[in-house]
Amino acid sequence: MGANVKILNDTYNLGKIVSSVTITNAGTGYTSVPTVAFSAPVGGTTATGTAVLSGETVASVTIDNEGEGYVSAPTVTFSGGGGSAAAGTAVLSGTDAPNGSTNALVSFYNGGVGMTVDASTLRGMYNGTGGFKKFTISAIEWSVDSPVNISFTGTGTTDAINVSGTGSFNYTIPNGATQPGDATDPDIVVTPVSGIDGFVFLKLTKEDFT
Repeated sequence: MGANVKILNDTYNLGKIVSSVTITNAGTGYTSVPTVAFSAPVGGTTATGTAVLSGETVASVTIDNEGEGYVSAPTVTFSGGGGSAAAGTAVLSGTDAPNGSTNALVSFYNGGVGMTVDASTLRGMYNGTGGFKKFTISAIEWSVDSPVNISFTGTGTTDAINVSGTGSFNYTIPNGATQPGDATDPDIVVTPVSGIDGFVFLKLTKEDFT
């Protein structure tokens, strides 16, 4: 018996960029330019910047790379330079909401058994502070020789659809389950009634961004 899940396409797009830094504490005692660091977004690009001094204090930060993929403002830290206490708040811009999708092929052979599509290795997964927490199903294609149940993990409404034979379903199936709040748990479970051969192809949309 055998089965596997192959991820054919996995995307996680944008969010917002860092447009500027508001200095909330200029600090004191800086004899050289301190290093500026921004926390990383989930599945995006980390912003970079350079501090500008006025005397021995931090006057501003020049944004060298705006980054991308921020859902909430990153933390800004200053280190080195011989001084202390400088602090700032990142300002985000842009209106693109985070979005993403995954195409997954679940294959069964020699009487294959159930499989899961697990979000833990996918782009933009929830990491405890940000990212997506669940999938919805946007389309399905299948060819199986035994009925298959497709369900969402979590509690509450978890069954998505039952399929058998050969066919397709090109309508959105919303995820009504209450998620455990951790995308390391598998989000889609594909379970045959008995050992089967065939495949289920899932087009999934990432939802519930934090």
